[in-house]
Amino acid sequence: MTAPQIILTIVALVVAAIAIEAYVKRNRRQPLSKSRPSPRVMTEKVELGQEATDLDMVEKAHAKNQRTEKFNDATTRRRKK
Repeated sequence: MTAPQIILTIVALVVAAIAIEAYVKRNRRQPLSKSRPSPRVMTEKVELGQEATDLDMVEKAHAKNQRTEKFNDATTRRRKK
């Protein structure tokens, strides 16, 4: 077999596979809910919401932002009204 015959054979096999799959799967509708992944089951209890927030870290970030804002206000030409 020559190279063009091999390529033509591979293309023909791919087309045949696509046609067979389309024929087998015709008229089979799958509901959208079937394609949805199954829900994960949580094995350990995780605290959610405000209980899980580290307030010390939030307060440190807030203080740093306040210091930065005061410094920027003092060093810029624009003054607050």
